[in-house]
Amino acid sequence: MQEKEKETKKKKRFNLFDSQKEGKGVEKGEVKEPTLKNFFKYFGRSFTKLLNVNLMFTLINIPIFSLMFAIAGFTNMTSPAAQSALFGPVRAAVAGGNVNPVTMALYGALGVQNGQSVRLTVATVVFYCIAALLIFTWGYANTGMFYVVRNMQKGEPVFVFSDFKYVIKRNKLQGLVFGVLDLGVTALIVYDISFFMLNSSLAAMYSVMFWLSIVIGIVYQMVRVYIYLMLITFDLSVYKMVKNAVIFAFVGLKRNVMGLVGMTAVIALNVFLLFSFMPLGIILPFVMTFAVCAYIGTYAAYPMIKEVMIDPYCDENAQTEE
Repeated sequence: MQEKEKETKKKKRFNLFDSQKEGKGVEKGEVKEPTLKNFFKYFGRSFTKLLNVNLMFTLINIPIFSLMFAIAGFTNMTSPAAQSALFGPVRAAVAGGNVNPVTMALYGALGVQNGQSVRLTVATVVFYCIAALLIFTWGYANTGMFYVVRNMQKGEPVFVFSDFKYVIKRNKLQGLVFGVLDLGVTALIVYDISFFMLNSSLAAMYSVMFWLSIVIGIVYQMVRVYIYLMLITFDLSVYKMVKNAVIFAFVGLKRNVMGLVGMTAVIALNVFLLFSFMPLGIILPFVMTFAVCAYIGTYAAYPMIKEVMIDPYCDENAQTEE
């Protein structure tokens, strides 16, 4: 008896990341209404499975670690340089003979040096080349993640590894094509927001473009969720999916805004932890952030797709059979 109890406890201890374990699902006779009140109940039931989904997403997108390492500049050629931009004038004053207690105090305070990256090394270039594989992995990882999350919300049995493998194999071409588009558009929006924010003080037009980029980024975040959900649900061209997704983004604006608020809250929490408790803030994206955002986005978007594109088709088939 004691040995059986030990085995049971051991199994419970290690089933947290069991990607083949079925979730709790929906209780018998329970109606799944996609309301805000029910969201937290369904989310709590799915939380453990979401950890597995995020882990799978991270493993497929493993080149992102190479990108982070390259951006950090650990392998770059460095040269010692003063941290403060004011060190130059102070150094010139001291070199010109203006030596007094004030200039020497400033010289010491502003002359603190650190290593500045001056040239990429072969190692850094290699890391960037490995990171370029994200072009191929990003779309597949998102396709698998949204497929599993959608099935979780439909109350279907979920087996993370096999489900990822199945849906990626079924959507090889479209998953790759939209993954490249998604990564490119996201990078462009982030670049535009950063560029116009840094130059907003130079001209009023830069401020206008900054806020316009913010709006475009918000709309695109809603659109991309619909595209991935339609990609795994219907056999449509990329053009039709993009067109339908833009329409859904405005037709279901209320639900989309609520979903966007939820995703923003998750990301804001992650950023807060990054600055207040860095180790946890760094780990969270690789443990739960992506999957939780996908769950929130799917919870907001999929009911609209079901209502407009699935239910009418099912009703029409039912009438035909009668």
